[in-house]
Amino acid sequence: MPGADAGQSGATGPAQTASAAESSDEPTGHIEAAPNGIFAAGDSTGSPDGTGEPDPPTPAEPSRRRLGWRWAARGVALLAVAVTVMMIALAIGMRSNDAAIDNHLAAATATVLSVSPLRTGVEFVDITGTTIRPEGGVLYPGLLSVGQQFVIEYSTLDPQIARVAGRTSSVGTVMITGTLVITYLVTLPLVWFCLHRARLPLLGLRRGPGHGGPPV
Repeated sequence: MPGADAGQSGATGPAQTASAAESSDEPTGHIEAAPNGIFAAGDSTGSPDGTGEPDPPTPAEPSRRRLGWRWAARGVALLAVAVTVMMIALAIGMRSNDAAIDNHLAAATATVLSVSPLRTGVEFVDITGTTIRPEGGVLYPGLLSVGQQFVIEYSTLDPQIARVAGRTSSVGTVMITGTLVITYLVTLPLVWFCLHRARLPLLGLRRGPGHGGPPV
């Protein structure tokens, strides 16, 4: 009947209006603009890499005082390395001179002309009658004094290479070992103390990507 249909349509009209109003409150899925102008949707965390974790803080540069302590440690370490290289070179040279003398051995009586901390000057006459004054002095002089005479051993191929008779590089090895021991006993504590004050590694190497630690 026309009247009934009209009544039914009039009854359902307010319900449809309410349903439409509720549907308008549901999210439409569109992207809203953030206040800073960056478009974001859903559960954006705001981290630059999108992992949700904030960037680690940038480490502060070490102070000049700390850098100065590290350079002091480097200087002491460099001194220890230099002394070590010198002692190794000296040991090699002594053994080379001993080999040259032993392979072409001759002996003579020598006289001490001068004594200094770095050189003991001597004079002797070789088997050819030539007076020899070794430019580098005599090897392993010990406690020789000026004017003292002693037996010297030298190489007939090169009389400039001469040593006190009966002494070899083993005498020099004791001196080299003692020098190295004293060097390390002095320098190692100094290096440790300087690095302790600097709180920095000796070499100051930077870590590559993926190591996670801050650069030093």
